[in-house]
Amino acid sequence: MYVRESSTRVGGAPAGPGLGGQSSDLENARAIARRIFDTYDRDRSGVIEPYEIGAMMTDAYKTINKAFSPSKADIDSYIRVLDRNGDGKVTLSDIEQIVIRFLLGEDYARTAPREVNTRPVYSPEVQARLDQARRIFQRYDRDGSGYIDENEVPQMMIDTYKAMGVNYIPTQADVDSYMRMADTNRDGRISLAEYETLVLRSLQARGIKFD
Repeated sequence: MYVRESSTRVGGAPAGPGLGGQSSDLENARAIARRIFDTYDRDRSGVIEPYEIGAMMTDAYKTINKAFSPSKADIDSYIRVLDRNGDGKVTLSDIEQIVIRFLLGEDYARTAPREVNTRPVYSPEVQARLDQARRIFQRYDRDGSGYIDENEVPQMMIDTYKAMGVNYIPTQADVDSYMRMADTNRDGRISLAEYETLVLRSLQARGIKFD
């Protein structure tokens, strides 16, 4: 597993009981698990889908400078490893348990309380708009990294507003303003989570009800 935004492999972190099992260590492990999960749950479904697992595997091999295109059998095998509770889905709880086990030890992973993976439930109209916005994002996220670079933002803005029924041609000042609003961590890119937040704000500003 690989966290692109921090360029840190989970496999490169110290393991075992030497971390002491303190609450801050548990919080750090959960934060790492959340970053991993959010990186690959690109459609924000609350589950890492098989095609998203493929991207995770490809990224893992990239960290050791190897190209790898996983087959369906590879992906199915990887899902069985990640699916800790055997429900056929890879959830935040599954990723969290693996990270905790690696960083804090097997005993800690068995006793640590699990964080519930919840996603907001929106009205059908908002969900439809959000799904459409996600498809737009994925169209411009050509390398599957989960991020959009600034030079791709103008056309993405045009398509996003068009999906909301607005004809709009952004100026450079508009793009700069959009980046300031969307790029909350100031890394010069827009993540899917940042993009979704801005889309939801736009819908809310237009008076569209969320529930």
